[in-house]
Amino acid sequence: MALMIGALILGFAAGRCRLLPDFLRSKVSAMGSLALIVLLFTLGLSMGSDEQIIAALPVLGLKAVLLAVGTVMGSVLLVWGATRLGGRRR
Repeated sequence: MALMIGALILGFAAGRCRLLPDFLRSKVSAMGSLALIVLLFTLGLSMGSDEQIIAALPVLGLKAVLLAVGTVMGSVLLVWGATRLGGRRR
């Protein structure tokens, strides 16, 4: 957990101090999207290959689906709201 928080703080500091060259700064959004897609793919791969999760799906059923959908929707709405309130600099 400390590694993740440290990476976030380091990235924030690099962004604020403009340590990245312009050609990389313009690609940060695309790199973040790609990283998120890779993360979600590996999460799905991990879940799909876990026999215990597959066996528990009938038991978990609708609750698991609603929890997953709610989590994704909540995350998207939070990012959208933060972007809308905070504005985006280009």
